[in-house]
Parts: sequence; C-alpha cells; structure tokens
Amino acid sequence: MPAKPVIDATIQTLRSLPGWPHSRVLDLSCGDGQVLAALAQEGCKAEGTHFREDDYIYQNPSTALQTATIHKEVDLTQSLPFEDATYDVVLATEVIEHLPSVIHLCSEVSRILKPGGSFVFSTPNIHRLHSRAQFLLTGTHELRSARLGWDTPSSDLYSTHHNPIYFPVMHSVLHHNDLQVEKLVFTTTKPWAYLLIPFYPIVYLATALEARHSIKRSPEGGKDLLRWMLNPRMLLSDQLMVVATKHHGRNDPLQSPAVGGIRVNPRNRT
Repeated sequence: MPAKPVIDATIQTLRSLPGWPHSRVLDLSCGDGQVLAALAQEGCKAEGTHFREDDYIYQNPSTALQTATIHKEVDLTQSLPFEDATYDVVLATEVIEHLPSVIHLCSEVSRILKPGGSFVFSTPNIHRLHSRAQFLLTGTHELRSARLGWDTPSSDLYSTHHNPIYFPVMHSVLHHNDLQVEKLVFTTTKPWAYLLIPFYPIVYLATALEARHSIKRSPEGGKDLLRWMLNPRMLLSDQLMVVATKHHGRNDPLQSPAVGGIRVNPRNRT
C-alpha cells in the first residue's frame, strides 16, 4: 500500500491533469482504499480493483472499501475486465513491482484509457543516486520492502517486491503501447541523499555515454530517455512516479508491436 507521501503526490498530480475532477479513475490494486477516499473527497468518480478476497486487507475492510466501487478478483497479469476507452486516468501506486512483467499490463492500460488519458504509476526508484550507490557496493538495489525469498510461499509471490522496474525498458514498453512519458513527480527523499549530489557530474557523464547506444538505434527515443534518466526527480526521489499520456497514430492498434521479442496485442482478450 502506498505511504502518505505517495498518496499526497498522487492527488496533487491528478489535480494537474486535464478535466480534473470530472474524471473517471481506475485505481489498480487499490489496497485499503486511501487513494479512493481522497479522490471521492475531490469529487472524482473513482473505482478500484483487488486481487484476492482472502487478502488481509479484506479481513477488516476500511470504510473506503465498503463504500467505493471495487472490482474484485482482478488479476493484473491477465486481461482487464473493462471496455476499451473507458477511463480518463488509470493509477498503479506501488503495484507494478509486484508483477512478474509489466508488458501485458501496459497494453491493457492503454486499451482501457481514453485518448488523451493518463497512466499514473509509482514504484520504488532503483535509479536514484542512493540505490545506484548501493548497487555498486552490494549488487542489490534498494527496494524499500521485503524481497522475494525462499520463505515466500508460491501462492504469495505477488506480496513481495520481486520485479524492480528498470526505467529504460519501461520507457520503451510505454512507447510501444502509445503511452508517452510526460513528467516525473517527486515524492520524498532522505536528507542525507543530498550528500551524493556532488557526484552528479560523474553520473551525468556516465549516463550520457551509455545513452549513445540508444540514441544510435533511435535518435528520438534515445534522447527522450536520456533527459528522463538525468532528471533530478529520477536521481533523488524515493519513488519513481510517472505520468504517461495515451496518444493515437504512432502504432496501428490492430497490430502487435514487438517489445523485447514479445508480441503485445492491445486487442488481446485471453
């Protein structure tokens, strides 16, 4: 479930979107409904989804879960049970790092979003300076939660942070599903993280050198990726919070664009 700073950043971000608060919002895996409750107070029409009714959250449901529209037993690894172009905004706060892959979900989010609609998601930011330093020294990213371990029952894999979101891949997956990254949102940072700022010139140079490969293959995509990877919010924010807008015309919706060798079909209804 998202912490209060993430909820606050989410609400503030939604307020800046076109048409707010007269928007239809879907909160994927809405947890105990804190975001839904805040949206309802803003006068927005918001719905949520939940995966398993035997989850601890449903043992003592909050008032928000009792009063909001909740679509139950929605598996985010499968096709979503919603019609095309239904929602103005789709939220996924602190969710996608629990999924084995984001490819199919991004395809489904694009499908159910209206043209011009927004996909807003947050996830632990493995690209912030602190996490990069930790990876350099230990070989592990800072995930801000329990990692998948041998002690995790196979039926509860979804409860752990087992799929750190690698932004360069996510950046391409979004693009192939007609979703363009519009902005990054700051959530929180540790005060001592600012001590790493003097290393920014080194990070800038290394990132720019690495981006040459992407720019050579796709000048427009590579340059867009580089500017996000060097964004201060990418380097300092504890969460990677992204706003991506759905566009039309870049891909034929009846085709299946290839992402990393995997075919993604926006009309797939398995």
